[in-house]
Amino acid sequence: MHKIREIISEDSMRKKMEKTEIFADLHLHSTASDGILSPTDLVGACKKCGLKAICLTDHDTIKGVEEASAAAKNSEIEFAAGIELSCGIPNQDYSLHVLGLFIDPTNSQLIELLRKHENARRERAFKILSLLKGLNVNVEPLRLEFEKLTDQLLARPHIARFLLSVGAVSDFQEAFEKFLKKGAPAYVPKLALSPEKGIEAIHNAGGLAFIAHPGLDLNWEATFSKVENLPWDGIEVFYGDHDPSQTEKFRKLAERKGWLMSGGSDYHGECGKHVARLGQTGLSREKFNLLAEASKTCRKK
Repeated sequence: MHKIREIISEDSMRKKMEKTEIFADLHLHSTASDGILSPTDLVGACKKCGLKAICLTDHDTIKGVEEASAAAKNSEIEFAAGIELSCGIPNQDYSLHVLGLFIDPTNSQLIELLRKHENARRERAFKILSLLKGLNVNVEPLRLEFEKLTDQLLARPHIARFLLSVGAVSDFQEAFEKFLKKGAPAYVPKLALSPEKGIEAIHNAGGLAFIAHPGLDLNWEATFSKVENLPWDGIEVFYGDHDPSQTEKFRKLAERKGWLMSGGSDYHGECGKHVARLGQTGLSREKFNLLAEASKTCRKK
């Protein structure tokens, strides 16, 4: 009996070590989109928590990549350029996010595509502010700030943090529930790519295309039935909000489909629902190396 307990204890310790040994985080956001930390400060935070490789995946923009790449080089962290594209599925409320990893940020087709979507996001942000003004929320300070931010992608989390700061809501998530989510009085739909176009854009830029955080989709089975046969490279198995059963579910799916497995924290900074995540979720060195090698093959195509 003592021997059995010893074996169980050793096995539990081994699993715990495997769980906490995070080499790479391939899902990170900076102030280039809706994160709180600048690309440089984000890299510094990654260095501090022991990460050895990272991928910056800002929403619908690559404007933080150059700064993050330089900071990562100075910090001796392996860096890959990435992006998180917001894609829409016909007749379905939930948007499908597509992670592009190991992309070429100088790809002209991708740059032009993102320029159009950045303009659309900007228009959407100002429409939301107009609706909030109609609800007697004083958003003038934020409107003035947005007018100055001509080189930054504008998104709902910026507005949610402002609403929290002025006391219009009691916490970050309430801003979405009360004002910003679909069906709420200040909701404005956004221009969305089809998943097919998203994957195509990523592949054209020499990157790998992954389904992001599938466990967040409450209608996952319906979503998956519509996108299963698209030319995915993989799926984000290891994610901060996935519970163990979800992680196992998507791991088995990746194995069945012959897909690569990605992972990351989706860290936006110490505000909102993504706090205290950095260094907690991601990939082992072995799994990261598999993706890095696959990206080299993709670039040669």
